[in-house]
Amino acid sequence: MNQQVRRRFSLPKLDLLQHPLASLEIDGAVEPVRRAYRACLERATPPDWTEAVGIRWALTELGARTPVVPPLTARLRPAAADNAPGWPSAHFTEIINDLADHAQVILYSQFWRVDAGGTYGVSGPALDWELDWTAPWEHLVEESRIWSLLEASEAPAGDDIFVVPTWIDRTDLYPER
Repeated sequence: MNQQVRRRFSLPKLDLLQHPLASLEIDGAVEPVRRAYRACLERATPPDWTEAVGIRWALTELGARTPVVPPLTARLRPAAADNAPGWPSAHFTEIINDLADHAQVILYSQFWRVDAGGTYGVSGPALDWELDWTAPWEHLVEESRIWSLLEASEAPAGDDIFVVPTWIDRTDLYPER
C-alpha cells in the first residue's frame, strides 16, 4: 500500500461501523484495492478465504463494487429498523434458490440469534464443503445451491435465528468479463 493511502487511513479515532469507508473519501484507494483483489485472483486464492472476502468488502464500502441482490432476496430481508443481521432463518431455502436462480454462488453462511440481550453467533451444520474453482461458473452455482440446501436442512431455526449468507457474482471471479 503506498504512503499516501496509508496516511489517509490514519485518521483520528473513527468508528468505521458508524462511518462507511466510502464516506472517508479516500483519494486513490480504490485502484490499489482492486489491484490487491486481482492479485488474489491471479494467485488462485479461493474467493471464500478471508483475504478475498475482506477485499470485496472494502471495494463494496468504497463504492467500487455493488453486490447482486435479487428482488426476492431483497424483499425477504427485514427492515433496517429491526437491527437484525441477514435474513430470518425461515427464509433460508428461498434465499438459496433465489440467489442460485440469479447465477450467484453462495460461499458460506453464518447464523445469529437475536434477542433483547443482543446478537450472538450460533453454530451451523459445519458441513465443510469446498468448490472446485476451476469448474465452469454454472457448475459452481449449482454445486453451491446443493451444498447450501443441505446446510439449510440442518441449520438452526427459530423466530430469533437469522442467516447471513455470503455470495459472489460471476464478475467477482472474472472481473474483466
